Amino acid sequence: MDNVAARTSPGPRFALAVQMKNGPHDPDPFFEELLLGLEQALDQHDASVLLRRFGSAAEELAAYRDWASSGMLNAVIIADIAENDERVLRCRELGLPVVVLGGPHIEGVSLVEVDNSGAMLMAVEHLAGLGHQRLGRVSGPAQLHHTQARTRAFGEALARFGIAGTSLEGSYSPGSGAQRIRELLGADPRPSAIIFDDTLMAVGGLAAARELGLRIPQDLSILAWDDSPDARLAEPPISVVSLDVFELGQRLAQVLLRTHAGDLQTVVHVPTARIVVRGSTAAPPAKA
Repeated sequence: MDNVAARTSPGPRFALAVQMKNGPHDPDPFFEELLLGLEQALDQHDASVLLRRFGSAAEELAAYRDWASSGMLNAVIIADIAENDERVLRCRELGLPVVVLGGPHIEGVSLVEVDNSGAMLMAVEHLAGLGHQRLGRVSGPAQLHHTQARTRAFGEALARFGIAGTSLEGSYSPGSGAQRIRELLGADPRPSAIIFDDTLMAVGGLAAARELGLRIPQDLSILAWDDSPDARLAEPPISVVSLDVFELGQRLAQVLLRTHAGDLQTVVHVPTARIVVRGSTAAPPAKA
């Protein structure tokens, strides 16, 4: 999949590489919002971004070879980065400039840094402040850098507030959210609040909790990472850890343009997310 603007713009051209999480026809609200911010900022400089979705790592790596040999791109954005990510290594071998979104500091690679640890602390603080003593969490894939940062921060926050918690790995799909919430709620004692690492998993988890006869938030609180229409339109609307993804796209555009100008190790920090409280979080149920 690509976007028309990227094919027609006369200026610098960049690519945002995304591996499909839930099938080719299931949009990811995070990347849709990110692309809007990117395109608006780049358009002011006659630059463009090509969004490419890949079904596998092999397909993505093959595209990097094609892009490098054709000279059609000035830099590539790599998101959902893992430790020692092969994609970064391959792009460097090919001489293709890279901008990492939300990943670790890598020598010679530009970075847009996101404070996942600070945001997780706020999420746990919000739930602890409501009186929750046992939390569950459904994370993204464990190999991803931002998942690891959130997992470390989750453990540190539990210790800081003196509460218990369990984290299970999900896959950024509604189905994995539903599966993992059933596992968490099958524990004894079970958590009174659950944090999901994205809204797609949260929506699936909310539906599964209802199937189990639980009321949200009277019996169980749910908090999700990143705001989206799915979160706002859920019933009840889901409380979220909200990062301004549109602004993130605009910051990313700044780094891309600096990279194109020859600064191959630009680091830009994005403001810490905030908690948006809606109808899915409340005090835990009183003990009988």
